[in-house]
Amino acid sequence: MGEAGGAPLTAPLTGPAALRAEPSTAPLTWGQQDIWRAVVAAAPQERYLNIARSFAAPKRRPITVEHAARALERLVARHESLRTRLAGPRDAPFQQVSAVACPSYEVVPAATSGPVEDVCERLAAEPFAYWEEWPLRVAFVVAGGYVRHIALVLCHLAADGHAADLVVKDFRLLLLRDSLPPPDSATPRDLAAWQRSDAGRRVSEETIASWLDEYARMDPVPPSSHVPESPRFLEATLRSPALAAAAQAVAARNRVSSSTVLLAGAMRLAGGLTGQRFCGMRVIVNNRFAAGRRDVVSTISQEALVVLDLGAASFDALVRQAWGTALRAYRQAQYDPYAMEEAVAGVGPGIRSFGCFNDQRLVQEDGASPGAAEGKTEVAWTDAMDRNICDFRLHVGGEPGLMEVSCYADTALLPPSGIERYLLDLEGLIVAAARG
Repeated sequence: MGEAGGAPLTAPLTGPAALRAEPSTAPLTWGQQDIWRAVVAAAPQERYLNIARSFAAPKRRPITVEHAARALERLVARHESLRTRLAGPRDAPFQQVSAVACPSYEVVPAATSGPVEDVCERLAAEPFAYWEEWPLRVAFVVAGGYVRHIALVLCHLAADGHAADLVVKDFRLLLLRDSLPPPDSATPRDLAAWQRSDAGRRVSEETIASWLDEYARMDPVPPSSHVPESPRFLEATLRSPALAAAAQAVAARNRVSSSTVLLAGAMRLAGGLTGQRFCGMRVIVNNRFAAGRRDVVSTISQEALVVLDLGAASFDALVRQAWGTALRAYRQAQYDPYAMEEAVAGVGPGIRSFGCFNDQRLVQEDGASPGAAEGKTEVAWTDAMDRNICDFRLHVGGEPGLMEVSCYADTALLPPSGIERYLLDLEGLIVAAARG
């Protein structure tokens, strides 16, 4: 059988990682630098940065463990980031790419494994050994002699959320087809080289200048008045069918995405907490707009800065403002993070963005009118790192008809009752807007 997207792998399919060629090195990409800074800030709790995915094995073709192992081998050969580990000192690491690697995997009997989500949770429970371990952990859940489910955990240095979904897609196809056409997207080494070229440096400098212009529009954020609690950083998650339906309804009325509706709501509430009229919030952008980057398996997401005038005449007007502002900001999300940090350090006392917004749903465009919401709203406290990698973060996920919004906050900024109230107020704001 031919190999797709890489050199043939001749090492055994199980056992320790094996190398069959001299490794190649490159600097970390800007996205990887952002994640490495987060890893250092989160240590020793950086396991929370691991990305877990699971999926059912194809039913149209019985999948043996041997067949799944060959598909895994081809997957790792196909994507350079899955053959990459760190090298160099901890305070200035670089990426080391192996031409050939042999991934290991676990075989887990379905009778003893519990739900596949439990297998993912176990695989994700420890930080990666970034200098020694391949950035992918895999388990095959087996019943009746065949693989029924596959659990994957990716190191965030190797993949962002979109890349993790691309890995799952390719793994599924390799289980079905045995091979795939070679990928035509940039590799992490390609990205690192471009970022250090004259063209890459110009993009970074232009983005930094744009951010400084936006910072100049912001009102200052007042100092926090809350006494931090223990643990200091907490996260609560809202699960709401009503919010899912309402966000889609407001999006359809304004011809925008539901993500934009949520961002506008999040920023209006943030302004209520800070007293700002001109408020900024960072938004995660996957940076895959160009054709050569649409299918990049790596961490290339970075933050954009969105600044809104919260004095809009209505919530619909704020949503429309957020749509245009966010689209412009998405084009300014590629930059050297160390140069950005240095530039914004001198913008003035209290001039800062209020947290980070991250919508990881695959489908955010909502053209169809939603049906009636069924089910009740729930707010639950969720397990999260007690480390300061972000003083306020909103994460949007869920499934069609059931939206999940998690709020992670520093209790010096927002006490536990405030975290829960923020989520419920977000739901209430958008549900009321949907009713018109």
